[in-house]
Amino acid sequence: MKLAFVAAADCPHVVKLVNSMEQRGNSVTLYSLPDQKDANSEINAQVNIVYLAVPRAQNGFKKNIKQLQGALASGGFDAVCAFDMPTYGLMAAKAKAQRLLLISSGLDVYNCEKDGTKSQIKKSIKAAGAVCATAPNVITKIKEYYKKDDKAFFVTPFGVDMEKFVKKEVTKGDIPYIGSIKFLEPGNGVDVVISAFAKMLHKSETDAILKIVGSGSLESALKDQVKRLGIEEKVEFTGYVKNADMPDVINTMDVVVQMTPTECFGVSAVEAMACEVPVVSSDTFGSSEFMLESVTGYLVKAGNEETCANRMTDLIENKDARERMGKMAREDVLPLYALPACIDKFEQAVKSVTGNAV
Repeated sequence: MKLAFVAAADCPHVVKLVNSMEQRGNSVTLYSLPDQKDANSEINAQVNIVYLAVPRAQNGFKKNIKQLQGALASGGFDAVCAFDMPTYGLMAAKAKAQRLLLISSGLDVYNCEKDGTKSQIKKSIKAAGAVCATAPNVITKIKEYYKKDDKAFFVTPFGVDMEKFVKKEVTKGDIPYIGSIKFLEPGNGVDVVISAFAKMLHKSETDAILKIVGSGSLESALKDQVKRLGIEEKVEFTGYVKNADMPDVINTMDVVVQMTPTECFGVSAVEAMACEVPVVSSDTFGSSEFMLESVTGYLVKAGNEETCANRMTDLIENKDARERMGKMAREDVLPLYALPACIDKFEQAVKSVTGNAV
């Protein structure tokens, strides 16, 4: 198939989708705003990347519509896949994209009332042939806003390469590592993880290191938070890590913690579970779909730093429990989120708008 993606080139989920579809023999062109470039060169060289003229700060989602419309009209694409419904999805809709498949990460839907983008979501869905989302809870939420029964909906999880994300024997020191794997952006709960980690250190004799993986606009503020809490010697900031390097990083960790208030799927948690590293996660619709409380991980009420600290302590102090929970975690996610099966599901969603569904 000849496919167009309309999406941010710096989004790791987009990188995984375009690379996977190219590797399956499809011809892929990605249209992205110029301030969302693939700066880390993670997109396959065979994928044609076209950066539109106007960045976000200059109203790019509106001002690039004409350029995108011309490119899509002349491109002869079998399908157009737009990621994030109120931004790239709406831009593709207004560019009169034919055979349009919308892709929702979930946050675009859950945040639409707060962001005032509910009408944009409805408009983009109206123009689409089908909609896919990372998890069943997201589809349910979408249907609360788009009540017509005239679209096909698909659950297409962000898959994990289970051959690369595996438990590895690595040399570790005596001090256990707790990991946070999230972009350092508002709403990702990294500040909550830091506060919970500090409480864990202060209330018990447990020693540990917190490794914060990721980059983002809050990096300076989070480092200031660490300094205020007096735990600078116990926290490491790694900066951005490529997905290809992530299995090695995860395998240095004994526990992974994510405390986002709204988690629709949580691919970093699934990657950790695939590496047999247990996860402490906020108890959201998304996390409860792939984690079993006290079996494959711990679910904590969002924002509850005390309970999060207690769960981290439980795992750090009990190696047998960590290993047992980690092994069960991999067994649980392996059949559900293996990358080839997830790309199969996405491919069927694409084919549904081309008329070639099998």
